This record gives sequence, C-alpha cells and structure tokens, in this order.
Amino acid sequence: MLILRLTLRFRVPWSRSLKDKRSEARRILSRLKNQFNVSVAESGGQDSLTLLELSVAALCFHPAQADSVQQSVLDFVENLTEAELYEYESDLL
Repeated sequence: MLILRLTLRFRVPWSRSLKDKRSEARRILSRLKNQFNVSVAESGGQDSLTLLELSVAALCFHPAQADSVQQSVLDFVENLTEAELYEYESDLL
C-alpha cells in the first residue's frame, strides 16, 4: 500500500484578511474531503493574507491509482475555486 502526499499552493489575491483566506481554505478542505475521501489540512502560509498551502494525503494500492487520484484532485481544485493554483508537489511513500 502506498501513501500519496500532495502539497497544493494557492494565491488568493482578493483576500483582505486572514478570515477571508481561511474561509476559502475551509471551503476547499470540505469539498476535497467529501469528493475524494482524502485527508486534507492547511499546512503552511498561515500568517500570509494571500498565500494558502494545503496538504492532501491518500492511500493507494499501486502507482497508477496514485497518479489517477493526483490528477483528479488537481483538476477538481482548478475548477473549484477562483484561487490560483500556482505550484504543487507530490510524493509517493
């Protein structure tokens, strides 16, 4: 069994406060959890008003499934929010 770890970094240019940014983060977190049954947490940029970092973890049985889950998550978040996904990193453990 493999663990897919995916770190997503977003720019939230319309955010004027931490409350605005965290509201967007909560929305993305809940939608990812419900859609893909993955673990998601805000993992960085917590003091920045316009930068948001989320980490996603998922159990996969083989590398092809991990690639499929990764691509599905990336496509989903790009269509889900107006925040700009500017960088992501992935690892298989």
